[in-house]
Amino acid sequence: MSRNDYHGKVVIITGGSSGIGLAIAKEFAKQKANLVIISRDKGKLSEAKKVLDGITNDNASVLAITADVSNRDQVNMAINTIVEKLDSIDVLINCAGIISCGRFADQPLDDLEKCLFTNYLGAIYVSKAAWPWLKKSNGQLSFVSSVAGYLGLIGYSSYTPPKFALGGLAECLRMEGKDDGISVSIIYPPDTDTPLLRYERQNTLPESIALSKNIKIVSAEKVAKIYMKGLQENKFEIYCDVNSRFVRWMKNNFPGLFNNITEGIIRKERKRQQMQNR
Repeated sequence: MSRNDYHGKVVIITGGSSGIGLAIAKEFAKQKANLVIISRDKGKLSEAKKVLDGITNDNASVLAITADVSNRDQVNMAINTIVEKLDSIDVLINCAGIISCGRFADQPLDDLEKCLFTNYLGAIYVSKAAWPWLKKSNGQLSFVSSVAGYLGLIGYSSYTPPKFALGGLAECLRMEGKDDGISVSIIYPPDTDTPLLRYERQNTLPESIALSKNIKIVSAEKVAKIYMKGLQENKFEIYCDVNSRFVRWMKNNFPGLFNNITEGIIRKERKRQQMQNR
């Protein structure tokens, strides 16, 4: 099987200043790709650039651009800057994401909108702006979703729907990309040791914690290595472990049983809380 070589290629990673995005950037840096990392946080972006510069050791460039992917004007300015400086786009990884947790009825509408605009429309804006350049280079377009991208659970009504939408978008663009010579892929990471997960665990519902209690947390580095292998082999759907595949298979093939199991866990957790509060 032929494998993609990223030496000298222009690779854009949104959300590339921390977590999975930074881990992916490190994998591309090892291959001496010309990296572009995009993030809203100037401080994290600066620190990430130093780390990546140390890996490339002047054998490739690292460009850090401050932009909010949920802002169309900032996205267009970022893509224009990249093309002016590097003259091409070979790979685009849509990894930027945020999370808010809580019951749907309790969450502010602003939080629901922010997740939609960043996690889904942000990927739309960047992909739309980069598409002509990816077409020109016969490049790769990829999306970082989540196990939450095919599994809706209590407490994640702001985070999960945009991740579901990324799967639908990737399936549409996979077909359209064939006409324009663009390879499309999507990865579904499980719970991954990132700042986002740590924030989630501190702010989510007790029932949500109970549902994920037996799920093994993987490192961002492991996700990035699996992701890189999948990209090199032009896989469409990329999974990180057997459990992620099993959960999807179980939910698709035995939805009634799956719902009974998850609802049983929720009932047990609520009973535990009631006993604790007596």
